[in-house]
Parts: sequence; structure tokens; C-alpha cells
Amino acid sequence: MEQDMLDKTIGRYEIKEMIGEGAMAKVYRAYDPEIDRSVAFKILKEDHCVDEEYLSRFLREAKAAGALSHSGIVTVFDVGKLENAPYIMMELLAGCDLGEVLKDKKKLPLKQTLIIALQLAKSLDYAHKSGIVHRDIKPDNIIVMPDGESIKVADFGIARMNENKESQKTQVGAVLGTPRYMSPEQALGESVDGRSDLFSVGTIMYEMLSGNKAFDASNMATLMIQIAQKQPESLKTVCPDIPAGVRQIIQKLLQKSPDKRFQTGNKLAEALGKELSTLNDQQIEQKKHKYIPLKIRWTLSVVAIVGLVSFISIKIIFNIQSAAMTKQAVDSGSSFAKFISTNTAIPMLSEDWISLETFIGDAASRDTFSYLIVTDRAGVVRGASDNSLVGNMYEPNENAELISKTEDVYTTSAETTDGKKMFNIKTPILFQSTEVGHIILGLSQDGLDEVKSITGWLMFFLALITTSSVAVVMFIFGGLIARPLNVLNQSLKEFSAGNLDTRISLTRNDEIGEVFNGFNNMAAAIQDRYTEVTDELTQTGIDKTEIVKEKQDDLATQAEQPSFKEVTDQETESKLPSQVEHNINDESDSKTNSQIGLEIEPSKMNQDIDAEQPEGSISALVSHSEPELDLNPDETIISTSQINVDKKSNLIADNKDTYGSADTSAKTDNPLEISEDTKADTSAKTPSVKRKLRKKPVKAKEESDITDKVSDEENGGTNTKTDEGIKN
Repeated sequence: MEQDMLDKTIGRYEIKEMIGEGAMAKVYRAYDPEIDRSVAFKILKEDHCVDEEYLSRFLREAKAAGALSHSGIVTVFDVGKLENAPYIMMELLAGCDLGEVLKDKKKLPLKQTLIIALQLAKSLDYAHKSGIVHRDIKPDNIIVMPDGESIKVADFGIARMNENKESQKTQVGAVLGTPRYMSPEQALGESVDGRSDLFSVGTIMYEMLSGNKAFDASNMATLMIQIAQKQPESLKTVCPDIPAGVRQIIQKLLQKSPDKRFQTGNKLAEALGKELSTLNDQQIEQKKHKYIPLKIRWTLSVVAIVGLVSFISIKIIFNIQSAAMTKQAVDSGSSFAKFISTNTAIPMLSEDWISLETFIGDAASRDTFSYLIVTDRAGVVRGASDNSLVGNMYEPNENAELISKTEDVYTTSAETTDGKKMFNIKTPILFQSTEVGHIILGLSQDGLDEVKSITGWLMFFLALITTSSVAVVMFIFGGLIARPLNVLNQSLKEFSAGNLDTRISLTRNDEIGEVFNGFNNMAAAIQDRYTEVTDELTQTGIDKTEIVKEKQDDLATQAEQPSFKEVTDQETESKLPSQVEHNINDESDSKTNSQIGLEIEPSKMNQDIDAEQPEGSISALVSHSEPELDLNPDETIISTSQINVDKKSNLIADNKDTYGSADTSAKTDNPLEISEDTKADTSAKTPSVKRKLRKKPVKAKEESDITDKVSDEENGGTNTKTDEGIKN
């Protein structure tokens, strides 16, 4: 049929190539030329078209998925039939399923796990609100997009829709789904709701974070026990770095009772959203703040604060002091310029240039200024310390920076041709308030700059000494604080490890001392309570050493005994702390109650169910007249006839235990028919047949007893009596 399908046109869809094949259907890539889109064409296999269960499942998938329109659920575009074979035209997805991702990576980072689980919770919440329970949530049915975070839920082949009550009744007792990811109620064939899917989400999250299966039994019977009774190994042990909030979410999802789980996918999504938000904030903080010891962190923090304050303070003080020193230098130069102006007024007025030159030469010899220039009202130099300037027009420096300006003094700052900084002070020469010329006085800034530099360095060293002193003090102080904290931390570790005698002997008269006293009081209270409980257990005759010895003796006995031992009912009841009663009621038209005992085949109870099985096959746990089927907990159970479990019955086994088997001879129409000797006794009612499984002789409270008593008493209660036989 595969070659016939290729290049075939179905409606407007062109079949291009086969891209996958499962237990019940084949998937092809098809092309829709009208909207230029590739789609997935899923068609039921020919040999399954005559099987009502497969056909019903396939059509149910189309009906369930077609009723949903959500970004996290695979979209169904069209359904129909091709040569009596139903098909579904659905969204073609890139990427791969989560199962393949986990095979490659074993486990996923926490953030990626939370993102995937959050989308899964929202998608399931939408489906549940639409009245659809998936019932087969597992990694293989979760498609991960190429970005590694976006997902879509696929394969609604065994989904249950909220239809009429009759259709719901037929599903009670039917075990459908993939055993390894089933909820307890689904594994026991009871009716399920959306909370069953959320249990499956918990198993997937556990696997994504730990890299291990939540329930890892290697045979079906033990797996059912684990799912129904046992909790997976604690994530705190397997992955101690997982946040407590995430561990709590998974622990709540894996509760055996549906009432103790998250009640809706939305509630789960809210919890996951909070954890994801916290993780994002924490990652941002971790990038900013790596782990640093307290004394180092405090020291660096205080040094940074003191250093910053010191720098700002030095900058402000230095600027104020520099301005004050500059003003003082300018005022001194201005006073000197005015003095010269007063003494040169008469020579300028009388144009006595010789007297002016003599005065300038005498003033320059004192080396109190760098240069001195005297100009007349027209700006011609009449006298100067540099005689080459006399007789020329005075040309001011255009790049000079204004320092100060008053009515009679104009001060600028500029560099000379040789690179020296100068204050250029210009003041008028007045004679009886009449301006007769100008004095230009040059003062060097080298001395002032040197004073400023010395002052700045002194301030810097002062701040450095202060900051270093604070750093040393804070480092010592941080060490003093860290030392008692380390003592408290070490004491907590020892106490949590089981050393209840741990106490803190340090005595302090401060807040830390109060914390130490609080720890000691807490430890004493817990130890007293533990002692009381131990005394109570001792008084009731429970001794831990006896339990350990009992277990050791049991291991030795088990090594010497064969797998199946013939025992009488009385011997079995005396040796076993618990027994499992398994009654199967087969209703007939005559309304008689046939009680049947199941003969457990040891080779089937301990078979390796993780080994590769024939495609789509399911192995039976009980021997009967029909052909044997292989049960694989990692494959979806798709037929109610492949395993028939009454909704109240529990299949109890342990891969490390041995089992007894019951011989019966009651006839039944059940497909799991067992050939046994039956003794009919219509004169009186007989007790229901018990299937006894030999388990390790350990303490009764450590064993799990699951008793299943189903009986129909009709028309006086005519019963068939069966005798139990114990086979080796």
C-alpha cells in the first residue's frame, strides 16, 4: 500500500513520502497546493481496519483532536476515508518528540523543563476544559519544536471525551495508555479525569530533571505496584540542586490520590509560572552576584562606599581650594599691577620714556613677575621687560581664558610660546581719573600648580589611608560575624545528618548568642521527642535490630528456596504478613456467580518488559488458552481485550518476590480463561477464591495488602466452589 500511496492525490492533497509508522497507522507528508502548505497524512493500517478497537481509537483521535484548537495541541485539518481506511490530515511539525530528546540528553536543564511543563499544563488545561482527557501523556506524544522549548501535544488516540454515561461505563476496567506513565487510578482500570493526565506530567517532569524513570520496574507486575503504592526516589537525593518549590510541585503531581494533586492544569501552570519567574530572577541575580564570602562582600561594599564618598569629597574640596588659591594669586598680581600703574602715571603723562624704562628695569630685577608691558592710550608699547617689544603695537593672546574681570582689572590665563601658563593681568594707568595708558603684567602659574598638585596628592593619600583602614576593620569584623555563622551552619548539618546530640557550646551575650540558645533548645526538644517515641516503640516490642535481623534471615532463606514452593493455606497465612485476594466475577445470562482463580506464570511475571517487543504487541501476565501477548509498559495499551482488569482489582507482584499460584476449574467467557479443576457445589455458598502471592517475611506494616472482593449474589446466590491448588 505504501507504493500505492506515493504521488497519490486525495482531495486536494498530494501524497509525497512516508515519514513515519506506528503500531496502528502510517504517516505521510502531503502537500496542499491551494494554500502552499505541507501537512501530515495519517491513515489506519489495513490489518487494523477490521479491528473495531483500533478503528474506534483512530476515529476517536480524529474526533478528540479535531475538537481542539490550541497553540500547544497538534491541529487536525481534515478527516475522511480512503478505500474504507480512515485517515486524518493534520499539522506537519518540525522537530522531534520529547522521548528522542531525553534519549540524547538523558535529562534537561531546569529552565527548559519548566518551560516545557508550563506549556504542557496549559495545553492539557484547555483540553480538560473542552471535556477531553488525553490518557496517554508520555514523552513520545510531546513534540518539541526546533527551538527546544516550544511543544505540541499529539496522539489523542485513546482520549476520552465527556459523552453520555453509557459510553463512560464501558471504559471502567479498561487499562488503556502507556503503563510507565499511567496514574494509579488508570493503571487499576478505574475511571479517570484530567488529574490523571497531571500525574503523567509529574512522571515526565521527574524524568526530565533526574534522567531516570519515575517508576523503573523491569516487569509489568512490579511496575503496577510501584505506581499504585510507592513513591519514586526523592529528587532531593537524585538532584539536590533542584529548587524545593519544583520538588514540591512534582511531589504533589505524583500523589496517589487524585484529590491531593493539582486539581486543574491551570493551577499547575500558575505554580510552574511562579517557579519559572523565580528562576529567571535568580539567574539574573547570579550573573550580578556570584557567591562571595560574607567578610569579603562586606569589605568590598564598604570600601566601595567609602572610596566613592572620599573621591567626591576630595574633588569638591580640591576645586574649592584651587579656586581660593587662584583668587589669592590673581589678587596679589592685581595689587602689584595697580602699584606699577600708580608709579608710571607721571612718566606716561610727561612722555618721559627714560624714567619709565629705568623704573621697569628696576622692577624686573626683583623677579616678582614674568613680564611687564606699558602701553599708551593708542596701544603702542612704551616700556617693557623685553626691550624688543618697545615701539610696537601690543597684540593680546586671542586664546586666553578669562579668569576674572572688575572695573579696573582684567585677568586672563594663557600659555606662552614656550608652553608656560601665565596669568595676564591688565589694568589702566590713571592720572586724576584720566586714562593715559595700560599696564600688562604676567605672573607664572607654575608655583600655584605645584601647590595644587601637592594638596591633591595629600588628599588622595589621606582618603587611601582612611579607606584601607575601613577595609581592614570590615574584613576583621566580617570574619568575627562569619565565624559563629559557620559554627551554626556546621551544627545544623550535623543535626540534619542524624546526630541529635549536637549542641553549640559557644556562649555570647548578644543576638548571635540568642540564636545559639535557640538552636540548642530546638535540638533538645527534638531529641526528647525522639527518645519518647523510641521508648514507646520499645515498650510495644518493636526493636529495630530485630527487624534488621529478620530481613537478613529472609534474604538467606530466599537464596536457599526455589522460586515457587508448595505450601498449604494454613502455612501460607502463618508465614506471610499479608495476602492478596483477587476475585474475578463473570456475569452470565443465568445470573450465577463464577469465581475464578488466576494461575500466575512465573516466566511472565518477571519478564523483561523493557526489552524490544514486536510492534504493537502486548504481553499477558496470566496464562490462558488464548495466544500469549507481550505487555510493555513503555508502549500504549490500545485494546481493552488485551488486558481485562476489574476496576476494583489490584495486580500485586514484586520482581524480587516469589509467587504462589491457584488452581481453579471454573469455566468463564473471559478471554483470559484458565484451565483448572472445578468442584461444583450448589448446595451452599463458598468463600471467594484467593490468589496468594508468597512475599518476603518482613514486618506486616511494611507490606501492602490489597484485597479485592467482588461478588454477585443473585437469585439466592448460587455459586461455584473452587479449590485452591498450590503449584511449584
